[in-house]
Amino acid sequence: ALDFDQPLYPDQIDPWSWRNMALSDGSNPAPRRAADAGAIEAAIESGMVNHGDVQIPLIDVRHYLEEQLDMHNSHQSFAARQRLLNYDGDASNQVIWFVAPGEEENYNNTLYAFEVIDTWMANIRANPDATVGENRPAEAVDSCFDSEGVLIASGEGVWSGILDDGAPGTCTEQFPVHSTSRIVAGAPITGDVFKCELQPVSQAIERGLYGDWEPTAEQQATLEAIFPEGVCDYDS
Repeated sequence: ALDFDQPLYPDQIDPWSWRNMALSDGSNPAPRRAADAGAIEAAIESGMVNHGDVQIPLIDVRHYLEEQLDMHNSHQSFAARQRLLNYDGDASNQVIWFVAPGEEENYNNTLYAFEVIDTWMANIRANPDATVGENRPAEAVDSCFDSEGVLIASGEGVWSGILDDGAPGTCTEQFPVHSTSRIVAGAPITGDVFKCELQPVSQAIERGLYGDWEPTAEQQATLEAIFPEGVCDYDS
Protein backbone atom coordinates (compact mmCIF):
# COMPACT_ATOMS: atom_id res chain seq x y z
CA ALA A 1 0.00 0.00 0.00
CA LEU A 2 1.14 3.54 -0.70
CA ASP A 3 2.09 5.76 2.19
CA PHE A 4 0.66 9.13 1.17
CA ASP A 5 2.45 10.84 4.05
CA GLN A 6 5.73 10.15 2.28
CA PRO A 7 6.97 11.48 -1.08
CA LEU A 8 5.69 9.49 -4.03
CA TYR A 9 7.90 8.64 -6.98
CA PRO A 10 6.83 7.75 -10.52
CA ASP A 11 7.55 4.05 -10.19
CA GLN A 12 5.14 3.86 -7.26
CA ILE A 13 2.03 5.18 -8.96
CA ASP A 14 1.89 3.26 -12.23
CA PRO A 15 0.05 3.61 -14.60
CA TRP A 16 0.09 7.36 -13.98
CA SER A 17 3.87 7.45 -13.98
CA TRP A 18 5.98 6.22 -16.84
CA ARG A 19 3.03 5.89 -19.20
CA ASN A 20 1.62 9.39 -18.87
CA MET A 21 3.74 11.75 -16.78
CA ALA A 22 5.95 14.32 -18.49
CA LEU A 23 9.21 13.72 -16.68
CA SER A 24 11.52 15.74 -18.91
CA ASP A 25 12.58 19.33 -18.29
CA GLY A 26 10.77 20.39 -21.44
CA SER A 27 13.82 20.37 -23.68
CA ASN A 28 12.95 16.96 -25.16
CA PRO A 29 9.41 17.19 -26.58
CA ALA A 30 7.61 14.03 -27.57
CA PRO A 31 7.99 13.19 -31.25
CA ARG A 32 5.04 13.46 -33.62
CA ARG A 33 3.23 10.26 -34.37
CA ALA A 34 0.29 9.16 -36.46
CA ALA A 35 -3.08 8.57 -34.87
CA ASP A 36 -3.79 4.96 -33.97
CA ALA A 37 -6.70 3.69 -36.06
CA GLY A 38 -7.65 1.14 -33.41
CA ALA A 39 -7.81 3.79 -30.72
CA ILE A 40 -9.98 6.03 -32.92
CA GLU A 41 -12.34 3.14 -33.65
CA ALA A 42 -12.55 2.25 -29.96
CA ALA A 43 -13.31 5.85 -28.99
CA ILE A 44 -16.12 6.07 -31.53
CA GLU A 45 -17.64 2.67 -30.77
CA SER A 46 -17.53 3.28 -27.02
CA GLY A 47 -19.52 6.50 -27.36
CA MET A 48 -16.70 8.82 -26.32
CA VAL A 49 -17.10 10.85 -29.52
CA ASN A 50 -20.27 12.91 -29.71
CA HIS A 51 -21.62 12.81 -33.24
CA GLY A 52 -24.61 15.03 -32.55
CA ASP A 53 -27.17 12.37 -31.66
CA VAL A 54 -28.30 14.29 -28.57
CA GLN A 55 -31.99 14.59 -27.76
CA ILE A 56 -31.91 16.51 -24.48
CA PRO A 57 -32.04 20.25 -23.70
CA LEU A 58 -28.61 21.89 -23.88
CA ILE A 59 -27.59 25.33 -22.64
CA ASP A 60 -23.94 26.02 -23.38
CA VAL A 61 -22.98 28.62 -20.78
CA ARG A 62 -19.56 30.10 -21.38
CA HIS A 63 -17.52 32.97 -19.98
CA TYR A 64 -15.65 34.56 -22.86
CA LEU A 65 -11.99 33.78 -22.17
CA GLU A 66 -10.36 34.29 -25.55
CA GLU A 67 -8.17 37.14 -24.33
CA GLN A 68 -6.79 34.94 -21.57
CA LEU A 69 -5.51 32.22 -23.93
CA ASP A 70 -7.65 29.81 -21.96
CA MET A 71 -8.02 26.22 -23.15
CA HIS A 72 -11.82 26.61 -23.01
CA ASN A 73 -11.88 28.38 -26.36
CA SER A 74 -15.16 29.77 -27.60
CA HIS A 75 -15.38 27.91 -30.88
CA GLN A 76 -16.20 24.69 -29.02
CA SER A 77 -19.78 25.89 -28.50
CA PHE A 78 -20.20 26.09 -32.25
CA ALA A 79 -18.31 22.86 -32.86
CA ALA A 80 -21.03 21.16 -30.81
CA ARG A 81 -23.77 22.99 -32.73
CA GLN A 82 -22.33 21.97 -36.07
CA ARG A 83 -22.18 18.33 -34.95
CA LEU A 84 -25.87 18.53 -34.07
CA LEU A 85 -26.62 20.03 -37.47
CA ASN A 86 -24.53 17.43 -39.26
CA TYR A 87 -26.42 14.63 -37.56
CA ASP A 88 -30.00 15.53 -38.47
CA GLY A 89 -30.04 19.18 -39.51
CA ASP A 90 -31.56 20.31 -36.22
CA ALA A 91 -29.86 22.13 -33.34
CA SER A 92 -33.01 23.54 -31.75
CA ASN A 93 -32.24 21.69 -28.51
CA GLN A 94 -29.05 23.74 -28.00
CA VAL A 95 -28.78 27.30 -26.72
CA ILE A 96 -25.50 29.25 -26.52
CA TRP A 97 -24.94 31.92 -23.85
CA PHE A 98 -21.73 33.95 -23.61
CA VAL A 99 -20.83 36.28 -20.74
CA ALA A 100 -18.34 39.13 -21.19
CA PRO A 101 -15.17 39.07 -19.08
CA GLY A 102 -14.68 41.53 -16.26
CA GLU A 103 -11.83 42.32 -13.90
CA GLU A 104 -13.36 39.57 -11.81
CA GLU A 105 -15.96 36.96 -12.68
CA ASN A 106 -18.72 39.35 -11.62
CA TYR A 107 -21.68 37.52 -13.08
CA ASN A 108 -22.31 33.80 -13.32
CA ASN A 109 -25.53 32.75 -14.99
CA THR A 110 -25.20 29.05 -14.22
CA LEU A 111 -28.06 29.06 -11.72
CA TYR A 112 -30.25 30.94 -14.19
CA ALA A 113 -29.40 28.31 -16.81
CA PHE A 114 -30.51 25.58 -14.40
CA GLU A 115 -33.81 27.41 -13.87
CA VAL A 116 -34.39 27.62 -17.62
CA ILE A 117 -33.43 23.96 -18.09
CA ASP A 118 -35.86 23.01 -15.31
CA THR A 119 -38.68 24.86 -17.08
CA TRP A 120 -37.66 23.30 -20.38
CA MET A 121 -37.76 19.78 -18.94
CA ALA A 122 -41.11 20.48 -17.30
CA ASN A 123 -42.42 21.49 -20.71
CA ILE A 124 -41.15 18.22 -22.18
CA ARG A 125 -42.91 16.22 -19.47
CA ALA A 126 -46.12 18.17 -20.05
CA ASN A 127 -45.92 17.94 -23.87
CA PRO A 128 -44.25 14.60 -24.68
CA ASP A 129 -45.48 14.61 -28.27
CA ALA A 130 -43.59 17.82 -29.08
CA THR A 131 -39.89 17.87 -29.92
CA VAL A 132 -37.27 19.13 -27.51
CA GLY A 133 -36.91 22.26 -29.61
CA GLU A 134 -40.64 22.84 -29.71
CA ASN A 135 -40.73 22.68 -25.92
CA ARG A 136 -38.15 25.44 -25.45
CA PRO A 137 -39.24 28.15 -23.01
CA ALA A 138 -39.02 31.75 -24.16
CA GLU A 139 -35.81 32.31 -22.18
CA ALA A 140 -34.04 29.43 -23.93
CA VAL A 141 -32.64 31.40 -26.86
CA ASP A 142 -29.14 32.26 -28.04
CA SER A 143 -27.92 35.21 -25.99
CA CYS A 144 -24.93 37.19 -24.83
CA PHE A 145 -24.49 39.21 -21.63
CA ASP A 146 -22.11 41.84 -20.34
CA SER A 147 -19.91 41.22 -17.29
CA GLU A 148 -22.68 42.39 -14.95
CA GLY A 149 -25.27 40.06 -16.44
CA VAL A 150 -27.08 42.69 -18.49
CA LEU A 151 -28.46 41.19 -21.71
CA ILE A 152 -26.68 42.50 -24.80
CA ALA A 153 -28.72 40.63 -27.39
CA SER A 154 -30.79 37.47 -27.78
CA GLY A 155 -32.78 35.59 -30.36
CA GLU A 156 -32.29 34.04 -33.75
CA GLY A 157 -29.29 35.33 -35.65
CA VAL A 158 -27.26 36.77 -32.79
CA TRP A 159 -24.47 34.29 -33.62
CA SER A 160 -24.74 34.65 -37.39
CA GLY A 161 -21.51 34.60 -39.36
CA ILE A 162 -19.84 31.82 -37.43
CA LEU A 163 -21.35 28.70 -38.99
CA ASP A 164 -22.73 30.45 -42.05
CA ASP A 165 -21.79 33.18 -44.51
CA GLY A 166 -24.28 35.66 -43.10
CA ALA A 167 -23.45 39.07 -41.72
CA PRO A 168 -22.08 38.89 -38.17
CA GLY A 169 -24.80 38.95 -35.53
CA THR A 170 -24.69 41.23 -32.51
CA CYS A 171 -23.16 38.58 -30.25
CA THR A 172 -20.72 37.51 -32.96
CA GLU A 173 -19.45 41.09 -33.14
CA GLN A 174 -19.22 41.43 -29.36
CA PHE A 175 -17.50 38.08 -28.85
CA PRO A 176 -15.17 37.22 -31.77
CA VAL A 177 -14.68 33.48 -32.14
CA HIS A 178 -11.11 32.75 -33.20
CA SER A 179 -9.91 29.92 -35.35
CA THR A 180 -7.35 27.17 -34.73
CA SER A 181 -4.33 25.96 -36.65
CA ARG A 182 -6.27 22.92 -37.87
CA ILE A 183 -9.29 24.92 -38.99
CA VAL A 184 -7.02 27.34 -40.86
CA ALA A 185 -5.46 24.30 -42.56
CA GLY A 186 -8.87 23.15 -43.76
CA ALA A 187 -10.28 21.05 -40.92
CA PRO A 188 -13.98 21.35 -40.09
CA ILE A 189 -14.96 23.34 -37.00
CA THR A 190 -16.47 20.15 -35.56
CA GLY A 191 -13.02 18.86 -34.58
CA ASP A 192 -14.03 15.27 -35.26
CA VAL A 193 -11.42 14.37 -37.87
CA PHE A 194 -8.84 12.28 -36.04
CA LYS A 195 -6.84 10.90 -38.95
CA CYS A 196 -6.45 12.17 -42.48
CA GLU A 197 -4.96 11.57 -45.89
CA LEU A 198 -1.68 13.40 -46.35
CA GLN A 199 -0.49 15.75 -49.06
CA PRO A 200 2.94 17.29 -49.68
CA VAL A 201 3.54 20.67 -48.10
CA SER A 202 4.15 22.12 -51.56
CA GLN A 203 0.73 20.96 -52.71
CA ALA A 204 -0.97 22.48 -49.68
CA ILE A 205 0.71 25.80 -50.42
CA GLU A 206 -0.23 25.66 -54.10
CA ARG A 207 -3.87 25.01 -53.17
CA GLY A 208 -3.89 28.09 -50.98
CA LEU A 209 -4.73 26.14 -47.82
CA TYR A 210 -2.75 28.63 -45.73
CA GLY A 211 -4.66 31.65 -46.94
CA ASP A 212 -2.70 34.63 -48.20
CA TRP A 213 0.53 33.44 -46.62
CA GLU A 214 3.28 32.90 -49.18
CA PRO A 215 6.25 31.20 -47.50
CA THR A 216 9.80 31.82 -48.51
CA ALA A 217 11.87 28.89 -49.73
CA GLU A 218 13.46 28.70 -46.29
CA GLN A 219 10.08 28.69 -44.55
CA GLN A 220 8.79 25.96 -46.85
CA ALA A 221 11.90 23.89 -46.21
CA THR A 222 11.29 24.23 -42.47
CA LEU A 223 7.69 23.03 -42.86
CA GLU A 224 8.83 20.08 -44.95
CA ALA A 225 11.36 19.17 -42.27
CA ILE A 226 8.64 19.28 -39.61
CA PHE A 227 6.15 17.34 -41.76
CA PRO A 228 8.31 15.06 -43.93
CA GLU A 229 5.34 12.81 -44.76
CA GLY A 230 3.07 15.72 -45.61
CA VAL A 231 0.19 17.57 -43.99
CA CYS A 232 -3.51 16.79 -43.70
CA ASP A 233 -5.70 16.94 -46.77
CA TYR A 234 -9.07 17.47 -45.13
CA ASP A 235 -10.86 17.31 -48.49
CA SER A 236 -9.92 13.65 -49.01
